[in-house]
Amino acid sequence: MPFHLYKHLSKKQEVTIVDKLMSVAAVIHPLTALPQVFKIYTSHDVAGISLWTWLGFMTLGLVFLAYGVVHNIKPFIVTQVLWFIVDSLVVTGILIYR
Repeated sequence: MPFHLYKHLSKKQEVTIVDKLMSVAAVIHPLTALPQVFKIYTSHDVAGISLWTWLGFMTLGLVFLAYGVVHNIKPFIVTQVLWFIVDSLVVTGILIYR
């Protein structure tokens, strides 16, 4: 947003804009890993994809999910649930095609 427009926003308007951006990012961010999922399931090639890394993402994601639930941060919860699904798909693909 151009600075000259930004400086005229109230604090509440600034927060509202950030909240809307967060809601969009909460859905889009996990979708960025879908090309990895697509590659695994179409090529059946998991060379170079670390099972331990993706298991780590899943495990730590559960901690972030718990934090979001405890603090009732809805965009955070949505993001972590979607990441858990994507992580699960990758881990499952690694286990099937290794």
